[in-house]
Amino acid sequence: MATAPTRTPIASTSPAPADGTAEPDASGTAEPTPAGTTGTDASASRTQPSDLLIVQRGATPYKATAEQLKSYMLTPATAAAIGAIKPGTNLSVDADGTLHAEIPGALTYRGAIDPSSSDAPADAVAGDVYLASIGGTALESWSGIAGAEIAQGDLLLFDGSSWSANAALGPDGAGVIRIQVAAPLAIDESDPAQPLLSVDPASTEAAGVLRLASGEDLTAGTEGAAVDAAALKAAMAMAQPAGDYMPLDISSLPELPA
Repeated sequence: MATAPTRTPIASTSPAPADGTAEPDASGTAEPTPAGTTGTDASASRTQPSDLLIVQRGATPYKATAEQLKSYMLTPATAAAIGAIKPGTNLSVDADGTLHAEIPGALTYRGAIDPSSSDAPADAVAGDVYLASIGGTALESWSGIAGAEIAQGDLLLFDGSSWSANAALGPDGAGVIRIQVAAPLAIDESDPAQPLLSVDPASTEAAGVLRLASGEDLTAGTEGAAVDAAALKAAMAMAQPAGDYMPLDISSLPELPA
């Protein structure tokens, strides 16, 4: 015998009472209905897991329940899964989605400066660091170190209200104050904070740096141009034609005896 299909009863769509209250439900308890809405409107505003929704991808529509769509919602990120994140401590997001990070205590190198002849930067912010290019007495504008003797190479750190001078120390506890060189090295100290090292070219009288000779250098005999095996082979090939003999101009030889 065939079984008759079951049917889900449809909720009444009759308007709610004008006083904003709803009719009692099966348990006899009436829930208030928000002003300006009917009982049907309030019920429809609450999505149920079994609600059937239409989702369209391009020109193709799809049917899915609210419960099925829930699995596509962005979940919080974890160490093992990609997901949504929200700004935390020292992070901020612009209206266009640009993320910014503010790291407390971070230092920003601003370049070299002579505190004995230049005033402290008026636009300095906490964390700014300058390198003292020249040693001397700091001017009055350098609050915190005004009148102090600053050594060349000291790091000048601004904490937001005053400056401090800190020796630029290496791993062994000693800072590099000056670079001394000997020939063939040379040094340009026109900018003491950024000395420029160079090597003098070699000559027949002094050691130095060499470069490989080109064909033109071989012809001209350029000083300081070194001949390697490849250049020597090419020169010999040009001077000696194919075969195991050398060309000889006999016109320069003395006459043979009769």
